[in-house]
Amino acid sequence: MKTIRIHLDAHAHIYPFYDMERLLLAALDHMPRTAPTDLRAIALAERHDCHVFQALAQDELRLPPARWKMVAWDPDGGIKVRHLPDHRDLWMLAGRQIVTAEKIEISALFTDDEIPDGRPARDILRQILATGGLPALNWAPGKWLGKRGRLIAALARETPPSDLLLVDTSLRFAGWPEPALYRTARRQRRTLLAGSDPLPVPGEEKIAGSYYTTFSIPFLADPSRIVAPLKAAFQSGKLSVALNGQRGSPPEILQRLRRNSQAKAQS
Repeated sequence: MKTIRIHLDAHAHIYPFYDMERLLLAALDHMPRTAPTDLRAIALAERHDCHVFQALAQDELRLPPARWKMVAWDPDGGIKVRHLPDHRDLWMLAGRQIVTAEKIEISALFTDDEIPDGRPARDILRQILATGGLPALNWAPGKWLGKRGRLIAALARETPPSDLLLVDTSLRFAGWPEPALYRTARRQRRTLLAGSDPLPVPGEEKIAGSYYTTFSIPFLADPSRIVAPLKAAFQSGKLSVALNGQRGSPPEILQRLRRNSQAKAQS
């Protein structure tokens, strides 16, 4: 079977104050294109006050036309943009991030439907699936420990592998052991992805694409339709993935978290 290789940053934020061009170029620069057919993509994790995907889809946000062009639109939740100076393409996939009542983060891949923060995690999982999205639990410092860690483990036990993914993030610095839940996920054939998770601090745009997943899926019958094949691959239990890129050293991650705390204190 003919396949196509995809490099995917599975947890990318675009905050209103970001330099969006800088973020898109960072994602293109970080993720390789080792064959002409390779595709690069970022899965958005837009929080309640972020609506970049919607703005692009509705032509309310335009990238500079001398340098960027939208070259494909997948109605299931994908926009492909091209950097005209070097003809590099990047898929942007719809996705939301929801903070549950228990203060854990759940991503909704492949949907731009608004889901309010603050509801119980199990309710949010059900709502994401009802919208046609695919839920993902994202690793974050401290949020996979203690009471919240037990909840995350329970959600993984209760939810079929096809209905819940895991996403490792760049905030798990190099040398930090993998959570036991990752090993369990691999045994269950639950898809484990990787994402950069830029923080809401100016300058974090440069992180986009720095930690990503590489995998292959059947060649796209329609090159403008990527969402349905990706979703099917993630739910199949047969996907072989590699986590690539860099997560940063302990000092680098601590500095990023410190800047994020300072930004929160000043807001």
